[in-house]
Amino acid sequence: MNFKRIFLLLVPLIMFLGIGTMISNIQSDYADEVLEAHGLTNNTRYFRTDSDESISSFLRYLNKNYKNHQIQLHFDSNYEKKQVLVWSNHVVKSLPTETGRYFSPDDFEGKVSFAVLGPTAKINVLEAQNNKYVVLGRNYYSVIGTFKNYPQVEMDKYYLSTGVNQPTARDQLRNYRIVIDSTPYVISKIAKHYHAKLHIPSFVQEHHRDRLSVLPNILMLVTCMILGVVTNIVLAILMMRQAKLTHLHGDLFRNWVINRSARTLMVEGVCGLLAYIFLRWHAFYSVASVLSIVLLVAWLMNVVAFCITLYHLIRKDKKVVKATR
Repeated sequence: MNFKRIFLLLVPLIMFLGIGTMISNIQSDYADEVLEAHGLTNNTRYFRTDSDESISSFLRYLNKNYKNHQIQLHFDSNYEKKQVLVWSNHVVKSLPTETGRYFSPDDFEGKVSFAVLGPTAKINVLEAQNNKYVVLGRNYYSVIGTFKNYPQVEMDKYYLSTGVNQPTARDQLRNYRIVIDSTPYVISKIAKHYHAKLHIPSFVQEHHRDRLSVLPNILMLVTCMILGVVTNIVLAILMMRQAKLTHLHGDLFRNWVINRSARTLMVEGVCGLLAYIFLRWHAFYSVASVLSIVLLVAWLMNVVAFCITLYHLIRKDKKVVKATR
């Protein structure tokens, strides 16, 4: 009996690890898409224009005509191949950083540009008074963050903020590939204004092809949760059988069941905690809070399944006792 209980208590640990692995796979698939797009969504399109208009003038046009629409831009330089200029008028879709942070909307408002570096970016960096600065000609850009090193994307690029009043916005649009993320309607209107043809980035095409690839991971996650529930039902049945063998009655019987139940559920909780610690060290999560929430939900489902089964068995046993009397 003890051997069976030990084996069944190992199942929740395996279940928690399986759930965490599936979440990691799901988030990794999503992260691959986002990272390959440099922080943009599947609505993203890009266009080129021969316009001599400056980036600053372009941003003024967007602020004037689309201030109520969320827009995020990346300007990929035609000449500085590893340079990307970033601008957004609302929330910025962030990329994971190893140190520091990614850009926020405030970084585009002032007159100073900031830099976020890939871990292998080959760029002239000056360190002074514990601060880092990217040096481009006579311009210095304060480094506010460094990306995490993921093999899915090119990590040798460096990102600079741009804004209406920033030095990075002085160059002409014709020198950049303009990558734009917004609603399809807004993107179409902007491209039409500049007489430009829209193109679909490769990461969007790949997502359209592989958008169902996440389903097997979701099915496995659900299977792991069901396995945990079934295991706890079996544990409750075995506990009741063992409780009857003690020949205890009344308060002694109730206390024995409560103590054993609490110990069993606490052990499962510890298994969930150990799984969380192990997975945080050995798996990738773009949103770590999702892992803790799902593991907690899985544990609560196990607790509910165990308690309901135990309650049902106790009530059934009482009816049998009354019937025999």
